[in-house]
Amino acid sequence: MSESNENSAPKVILFIAMLFMLWEAVRYLGSGGIGILYGIFEIIFIVIIFISLSFVSTKPVELPYYWWIFLILGVILILFSFLQNVFIQFFTGFLLILAVIVELICEKKEFKASKLMLLVGIALSLYDSIMCLFLSNAGIGPGVIGLILLIILLILVLDLFDIKIPMEWWTVLAIAFVIFTWVSPLVTGYIFGGFGGYILMIAWVLILFAF
Repeated sequence: MSESNENSAPKVILFIAMLFMLWEAVRYLGSGGIGILYGIFEIIFIVIIFISLSFVSTKPVELPYYWWIFLILGVILILFSFLQNVFIQFFTGFLLILAVIVELICEKKEFKASKLMLLVGIALSLYDSIMCLFLSNAGIGPGVIGLILLIILLILVLDLFDIKIPMEWWTVLAIAFVIFTWVSPLVTGYIFGGFGGYILMIAWVLILFAF
């Protein structure tokens, strides 16, 4: 990830991660005790990301847009999440690292960022669905429905064969919404549990931006 002033898919992912961080920082600042310290750290991280993204002019203060900055911040957030046992921090750190991976892969190969995010989202959502079959108190219904929808989405993304369902933004939204609202929430709290629905929704946003 070299220095860049152009809008890109990783910048959209980083901006979404920044919004999650802002929500978490506000929660920490209102919690008192050591939580205030974590909140201050997250506010600092938000400022670093915001300046690096260069969506608006922040002169005379400027920071380079380099991949290792976001990688370091992502690792730190994941470490924070283990100390605090907080899902959003772990997810946000994962999202920062994922933005780096998307940038590095897409700049070396002709690969659409939205397709890459869809594949990651499908993989994590399959994990969520399988977890639902064994760990959810809601029965096997959400897991089974999730598996069926994700197999359909995987066929569409990879264009394996014609199933008479169009690969459109609304198709992705419909499937992502079901996973986001009905499957992933049932396994939030397990390692990587609950990530799938969020990643699919972010992939849908990237599709809308034509990335």
